Order: sequence, then structure tokens, then C-alpha cells
Amino acid sequence: MRFQDLRIYVSALRLLGADGREVPVTLTPDGQWQSDQVALLDFENRTGNCNGNAATNTVVHGKVPAGTYRGLVFEIGVPRGINHQDPTLASPPLNVTALTWPWRYGYKFTTIDLETSGGVAGPNHATGFSIHLGSTDCGEGKPTTPPSTPCGNSNRPTYRLEVFDPKSSKVVLDLGALLAETDITVNALKTASGCMSGPGDADCTAIMNRLGLPFDGHPSAGQKWVRAE
Repeated sequence: MRFQDLRIYVSALRLLGADGREVPVTLTPDGQWQSDQVALLDFENRTGNCNGNAATNTVVHGKVPAGTYRGLVFEIGVPRGINHQDPTLASPPLNVTALTWPWRYGYKFTTIDLETSGGVAGPNHATGFSIHLGSTDCGEGKPTTPPSTPCGNSNRPTYRLEVFDPKSSKVVLDLGALLAETDITVNALKTASGCMSGPGDADCTAIMNRLGLPFDGHPSAGQKWVRAE
């Protein structure tokens, strides 16, 4: 397996105070990676098998009132109010057209693209596997028309890390744990390559559960891939 792309939008960051109270983090806009509402983490550098851009970003910058903080809460996703727009007219970091679906569905909250060796040759043999998390069940209408009501599946997982020191801790996204119950060398018949968040796609069942999201009417047993170190 080799990575081809790994980019993730995060938002709604809060630090946990000593009393457990959630304190919103005010993001610092920088004209490239962050606005005041969302940040883009970019782990690919366009070398080797990576097909995005050379620049990377692995840190989120923001401010909170002075105090003692012991934990972190955040979402993976783009807030609904800015999720359904024309990316060619959007301000950074929402101006990356490779990270979007049609406006009705919005942005790909995760763009994780993998090249695999492929399993035994057959009708469901796969040499690529992607995890594109985003909102689904967004109603009918033109692809370039935002939905009139919230999408049925918002698919914005929230992660709460009870022990996190903002001065020294790091958030770890464990792709091995996310894929632990998924065979990425095969693909469900008559579905897009990998998991595109669509209901009924068997390739999504274990992944959505480990992301911490309900899927196809089944609740998640809890996220398995985000931790603090």
C-alpha cells in the first residue's frame, strides 16, 4: 500500500479547561491553510506516489483565553454554513477543487487515496482505495445548487480527547486502526472505489464505524483511530 493523497478538514476546535468546560479555539486565518472557521491539514508533498501539491500543513493555529487546559475536542468536516459553495470562488482553504464534490454535497472532509497491490484477480479486484468522507442524502436538484435543508447524513465526526496538553501533545490519526477491519485489495461490486460515504456501500461499513459515525441505520461502537500522544 502507498499513499497518493492525505488531506483533512478540521473545525469546531475546543480546549477542555481544568473543570471540563469546553473553550472555543479562535482559528487564526493565514490566507492558505486556515480561515476563521476551518483548517486544512495536508500531509502529502507531491513526491513519490503523492499527487497533490508540494506544500504541507500539519499544525492548526488558534487562540484561547489564558488558563489551564487538559483536553481537546474537534470535528472533522467543513461547517454546514460554508460547505455548499463554488470552490472556484471560495477563500482558502476551501478553494481546492480537488477536495470537493458537487455543491449539493459539499466538500470531501477527508481525502485519503491509497494505491494497493490488489487482491486475487476477479470482478472485485482493486488496485486503489479511497476514503472520501462527506455529507450525503442531500436532497434532489441540480448538482450546483446547495440543498434547501440539512443533508440527511452530515458525517462530521466529533473527537474528544480527555488528556491533551496543547503545549506538548499531538493528535495522532492512525490509518492502520481505521482500516483494521477492511480489505482494501477488493471493492464492493457496482460501487465507487473505496468508501465514498454513500449508504449501501459495503466498503464503508467498518470504516464509518471506526470513524465514530452511524452508517446504514447502525450506530457506531465508538471511534478507533484518533488519539493523543
